[in-house]
Amino acid sequence: MPVPLLASLLLSTFFAINATPKLASVQEQSARAMLSNFIASRFVAAAAEFNDALRPQITPELLARVKDDLNAKVGTFQSVTAVHHLTKDGFRVVELVAKFEKAPVSVRVVFDIENKIGAVYFNPILPPPVDAALETMARELLANVEAGRVDEATKHFDDTMRKQLTPPNLADLKNKLLITFGKLQSITEVRERVEPPYRIIDVIAVCDKSPLAFRVAFDAQNRIAAVHISPNTSQ
Repeated sequence: MPVPLLASLLLSTFFAINATPKLASVQEQSARAMLSNFIASRFVAAAAEFNDALRPQITPELLARVKDDLNAKVGTFQSVTAVHHLTKDGFRVVELVAKFEKAPVSVRVVFDIENKIGAVYFNPILPPPVDAALETMARELLANVEAGRVDEATKHFDDTMRKQLTPPNLADLKNKLLITFGKLQSITEVRERVEPPYRIIDVIAVCDKSPLAFRVAFDAQNRIAAVHISPNTSQ
């Protein structure tokens, strides 16, 4: 069995088979033990079930470096939140979805025909990159609403939004923003997500009175189809 590179950040393609059994399989127990030892920096124990092809390639010293790199990217381990039983090129795979401080990690453990570990992947599940054009439009919309620039605020609206957020409604929205959240101080984070048929840009901002979540929904033509404003409660 060829030995793939460890800790590749490129997600491999796996195909799901049966749902996770109620009782942990031998492979799942082995995968969990490997991860537990890895997290606890017991690298010799973590490599105990590696097969003869993997063991000389993935040494305890290399595992230590992988853990340092993983901690730098996603912080400290918290828990395993899901287990998936998969296959890859005819080999059994156990995927442990592990919650870390900054982002979840897909830990995929590939087993050979003797149920020894033949490959291990640590793949952070990072959010997709934010579309630069949509981010610019969302930032500009927030700035224009706060400043009361009606024409600029509505230039990317679809027809429904133009009817709903008329100049008087935009003026009212500006006043409510000021009363509820206060003056905008800074934007701390911008995220993108998909809620078909829309792409959502979340602009997280710090204001005088309360943190703000400014959510803008874009349609397939990159027109603004909805806006939602609320206190930011995300962690």
